[in-house]
Amino acid sequence: MKVAMMAAWNTDSGASIHAEYIGRTMVEKGVDLKVYSFFKHSFHGTTFTEITPEEPYVTECFTVYSDPAPKFNTKPLMDSDFDIFVAEDLGMLPMKQMLEIFPQIKKRAKTVNVVHDNKLSKKPEYFCFDWDHVVCFDKRYYRFLKKKYPRRKISIIPYPCHPLVPGDKTAARKELGLPQDKKIIFIFGQAAKFVEDANVALDCVAQKYDMTLVVASKDKNVLDPFIRIKPKAKFGINLVKSTLDRATLYKYLHAADCMIYNKPSIEGAVVSSTIFQCMGAGCPIVARNSSFTYSFGREVIKYRHYYELEDSIIDVFAKGRRYRAQQKAVVKYLKKNSMVPVTERFMGLFEDLLKKK
Repeated sequence: MKVAMMAAWNTDSGASIHAEYIGRTMVEKGVDLKVYSFFKHSFHGTTFTEITPEEPYVTECFTVYSDPAPKFNTKPLMDSDFDIFVAEDLGMLPMKQMLEIFPQIKKRAKTVNVVHDNKLSKKPEYFCFDWDHVVCFDKRYYRFLKKKYPRRKISIIPYPCHPLVPGDKTAARKELGLPQDKKIIFIFGQAAKFVEDANVALDCVAQKYDMTLVVASKDKNVLDPFIRIKPKAKFGINLVKSTLDRATLYKYLHAADCMIYNKPSIEGAVVSSTIFQCMGAGCPIVARNSSFTYSFGREVIKYRHYYELEDSIIDVFAKGRRYRAQQKAVVKYLKKNSMVPVTERFMGLFEDLLKKK
């Protein structure tokens, strides 16, 4: 099987994480993969989360859809050999230029659109593509996609999780220079900005537990509010002013007693790539009950109000009922929805498409 994929790669966007989880797993399974991605100066995402040399199968050759000076060097794609073509998050890709070569792509390959949009796109080019198949993450996406695509052409394949990688809390804290004798709550990235308004609940927890909040972000707008509340907070605040590569991210998750994900609901169908990315560490995730946590049941400990946030954190610290249920649910969920089983579903879909004339 030879697969060409147009996608964000090596950024912190949900589309990039999805493409990398599926793409790298396909490579491990022997698929001949070629990835075509954004130029470094025009990419989809807010920052790079992993500064490493690009894989040899990745070619940067186009700008994001909204770039004021759009560019798409189509030669690397059209000179390659592939029988499956996958577009990840079409609305971010240079659709006008893609439409010019799409008829040629259709002649040589089966085409698949992996939808990341949270509602029907209003971009004029979006529905000009005649896809062989469309993939979405759950029934919320399916409900609006069936208005534009034949139902037989739509499949639901869940967003993949990082597989379970347990860690040593004591060793992780020692390596990161974190205290061994305190409870540690971890938050990171852009989502960290939503936790500032939860500090009342955190102050209440701190009356019962000696604890430290570790905030990892290089974004000044995220860090500044924590700098302001630090002198008044009843708990310690440790600011990690950098972007974490994914190995280091997992060290912090292994060191922590829990992670908070406090992102509020937005309109439309959305998923939390952050939770999918972090769940495999085994660190309990306490998350606001919002549209971003729709995909999860007991795999995350959900709260609606800040007094529930306080109760949830205390339950985790005490290894209470909700914590124990969460830990069991995570193991079960990851067996079904981690990178390998989800990638196998994609590969099964590709094989079925190749059998059709």
